[in-house]
Amino acid sequence: MKRIKLFYNPVSGDRKFPQQLDTFIYKFQKAGYDVSIFRSEQKGDIYDTVKMISAKDYSILAVAGGDGTVNEIVNGMMEKKLDLPLAIFPVGTANDFGHHLNLPKSVADCCDVILRNNIRRVDIGKVNDKYFINVCSGGLFTTVSQSVDLNIKNTLGKMAYYIKGIEQLPNFKPIRLKIETSNSTIEDMFYLFLVLNGNSAGGFERLSREASVEDGLFDFIGVKARPFHELAILFLKILKGEHLDDPNILFIRDKKFKIACLEDDRRFFESDVDGEKGPDLPLDIEVIKKGLKVFSNI
Repeated sequence: MKRIKLFYNPVSGDRKFPQQLDTFIYKFQKAGYDVSIFRSEQKGDIYDTVKMISAKDYSILAVAGGDGTVNEIVNGMMEKKLDLPLAIFPVGTANDFGHHLNLPKSVADCCDVILRNNIRRVDIGKVNDKYFINVCSGGLFTTVSQSVDLNIKNTLGKMAYYIKGIEQLPNFKPIRLKIETSNSTIEDMFYLFLVLNGNSAGGFERLSREASVEDGLFDFIGVKARPFHELAILFLKILKGEHLDDPNILFIRDKKFKIACLEDDRRFFESDVDGEKGPDLPLDIEVIKKGLKVFSNI
């Protein structure tokens, strides 16, 4: 018998997904699936539960939440070596990975996409001993998604990230970083960096026009240290997707990156992985090409 297990975060996004559970159950039971549901109560419990699953237990694993919730289930799957197809319901505040897969926000429509059984293998990232689906970043704005109050985030959506980010600007200092790729080593002063699997992060949808979750490459974007009046102009370019040719941007495509912080202040060593706290620098980042099976609407 076909079996699907859904993991969901009840406080993701507008918190309305629990009201639509019956839609999910109805759709999959009607399609002949035995349905099992896990409600997340605290960070880490999805990861812990997935690690107890065998590949023989289910036909599909499903997850409802934002990128951070998806990250949690993917880390459990990779560590347990579960090569099961993952169905994603993008119901969080930021759903960049779901956006890459063109998944609808409607639960009913998303069920229909999954039941069409269009499965693709996509790339994921590994940073030190953890995995990520969308982005690994550091520097300015790194802790924004972690520090935004949950109620504000659910009320304002992506705008909450921008407001919190602006609050950080006056007190931030540039960081000296060493970036090693397959064929080059670069040292410079940066305000922030992003290593992207797809083309968007944090609601910025035009960060890297040609990025793909199937090309076996990451896109590195580093914002170099410049006076704040130049930085403001640069961020306008980023919003428009016109920044990659700017001399204040370091843009590299590669399958591996090593990123080290050359500062003494440990505050600069923090990283963010899919909107959650990541490992401290130095970071050893690599692509796991076609490492995950997902349902897609493309």
